[in-house]
Amino acid sequence: MRLVLSDIRMQASMWLWTFVCAVVGAACSAGSVIALFSAVSAARAAGDARMVSASIALGGNIVFFTVLAAVGVVASTVGLTLTTQRRDHALWAILGIPRRRIRFILRTELVVLGAAAGALAVPLAPLVADTALGQWTTEGLDLHGATAGFQPWHIGVSALCGVVPCLLGGWGVTRRAARTPEMRAFRDLSDPPARPGVARGVLALCLLAGVLGMWIPGLGLELDGGTEQRTAFAFAGNLFLICLLLLMGPWVITPLMRFWTALVPGRGVAWHLAVRSCRSRAARSVTTVLPFALSLSFVGLFMVMANVMPGSTAALDDVLVVLGWVFVVSWVGGLAVIALVGRERTCDSAVVTVAGARPGVVTRSTIYEGVIYAVTAILFGAISLTVASATLAAGAETSVVRVLDGLPWTTLGLLAGVTLVTTCLALTLQAVRVSRTVAVRALRA
Repeated sequence: MRLVLSDIRMQASMWLWTFVCAVVGAACSAGSVIALFSAVSAARAAGDARMVSASIALGGNIVFFTVLAAVGVVASTVGLTLTTQRRDHALWAILGIPRRRIRFILRTELVVLGAAAGALAVPLAPLVADTALGQWTTEGLDLHGATAGFQPWHIGVSALCGVVPCLLGGWGVTRRAARTPEMRAFRDLSDPPARPGVARGVLALCLLAGVLGMWIPGLGLELDGGTEQRTAFAFAGNLFLICLLLLMGPWVITPLMRFWTALVPGRGVAWHLAVRSCRSRAARSVTTVLPFALSLSFVGLFMVMANVMPGSTAALDDVLVVLGWVFVVSWVGGLAVIALVGRERTCDSAVVTVAGARPGVVTRSTIYEGVIYAVTAILFGAISLTVASATLAAGAETSVVRVLDGLPWTTLGLLAGVTLVTTCLALTLQAVRVSRTVAVRALRA
């Protein structure tokens, strides 16, 4: 335990942003669960069966989307943090620490990190729950005065929401850290190639089965529930598909990024440096793109579903009620990743500067990285939106053109613009800080 705490303290600057992401994810996930149970309990106490059903329907969707986003974002951030430290772990093996011991130490660190994040989420989760209950009341639900007041079981929910994503994100990385030859970890300058593990492969097959199992009845069968039931099946299939694509991010997001950047005719040095940086640091690129791609694809799917189902709306307020905490987790996760790899990016920029590049070139290349991340996330969301429109239109037995025409394109464009501005602004601030760093000092550090 002493070595665990010592390593966390030595790597505090790197673990800080991952810890912030874990705290936000645990608070939003636990808060959504608390809001759901508080609303259902208040409705049952008042004997309002209709409100019990409405609370379960709305709260269940919010919990599902929020927990899914938190697990995906926090797990990918934790995985990137451990991957960035692979040389330190190789040094442990050189110093004689057994590989099993290294794996145990790293997983203990993840438990400590998750438990601390869950502990900080305990006072924050009721605030999230109260905010969610207020949103539901504004939408017209009579929650009979439901409040989130503190309950002992909140501690357990917060702890689970903190520990589980951290372990899921670091389980495979810790196994690879204990198996990778020491010299390979020191020799490889770029990120190691991604390899699908057994757990990821099994989960991917389960999600693929879910996609086919939902799309087959949703798109090709006549169901007793009519078009509404077919549309619901098609919606579930698209949800499984988005989860599958994001789970296989290194094999989906990276090729997408390579494809569209190869089509850009720019030949400038800054653009070339940005593209090479994004490709060589594949793990960093995927982890940065994933939170924004997740939120944009969820929003697109939600809006298509609201446009297809009769009597539904896809206004921005409705989106924020269901996906508001998804935005919070995703944006915090994306910014945390950008800040997390700041030291690595500073070292890369110092190498380019020593090689003779001007400061302006380094600054522009860093900003171009933000553009590449944002455009990749936007393209992923656009592809998800197109597939969702086609499949949901088939399930609802309507025209794809009609579905696309009814979408709130102004809102979608605004979200895409916010994604672009967020990534570029964050990397601009980082580029300014890098420009003030002495290159030789950065390389020596």
